[in-house]
Amino acid sequence: MHSDPHERLRFARDDLAAARLLLTDGDLPPRMACFHAQQAAEKALKSSLVHAAIEFRKTHDLVVLVALQPEAVQPEVGSFDLQRLQQWAEDTRYPADLPDITAAEAVNVVAIANQIVATIAVAVGANGPD
Repeated sequence: MHSDPHERLRFARDDLAAARLLLTDGDLPPRMACFHAQQAAEKALKSSLVHAAIEFRKTHDLVVLVALQPEAVQPEVGSFDLQRLQQWAEDTRYPADLPDITAAEAVNVVAIANQIVATIAVAVGANGPD
């Protein structure tokens, strides 16, 4: 496990940047942006746990990761619509019987991830540019 929370946060910001870029490409399905948004949130949450020296198991479950967050962070990140992000951890990887997300809905999903990354950046003392 990489022990530098700032490096983990850098990876989260990279995924967030990829999500934003994917939103601008009308030739690609919006679900791809949602996948990277979920990854950004997951990596940011793990960054906070590493920063607080809280051990965690390997998981993509944002609800589990939020439940482990330090008391100062948990209420704020727990207030975001995690379920909107959670489904994209695996649902975008393989064909499924799910309707594809619209571009407008994907923008909302990316916005949730942006809020989580920004919140965690402040918590770990890395609130510089995204």
